Amino acid sequence: MRKKKHNKKYIAEAEKRITAILNDREEFDDWTQFCFSMQDAVQAAATVWGRSTDVDIDKLNAFIQEMTLKEIQNVSQFDITFKRKEN
Repeated sequence: MRKKKHNKKYIAEAEKRITAILNDREEFDDWTQFCFSMQDAVQAAATVWGRSTDVDIDKLNAFIQEMTLKEIQNVSQFDITFKRKEN
């Protein structure tokens, strides 16, 4: 079986997103905090799959994308208005 080669820029961006979510470094546009904890989900996936190889990072990034798409589908069924928090 041939190993899949991953684009280094893609892996770097995916790792950056994974790390930002796991470290809760920034406020995401509410999609990570509505109806589920994206941080907890990504942490669980990282624990199961790891995040030390390009393949691991690719899997985690695909997981984040899939969770986001599913949650957008769920949220689109509600009449919700989001606004930015004021500091």
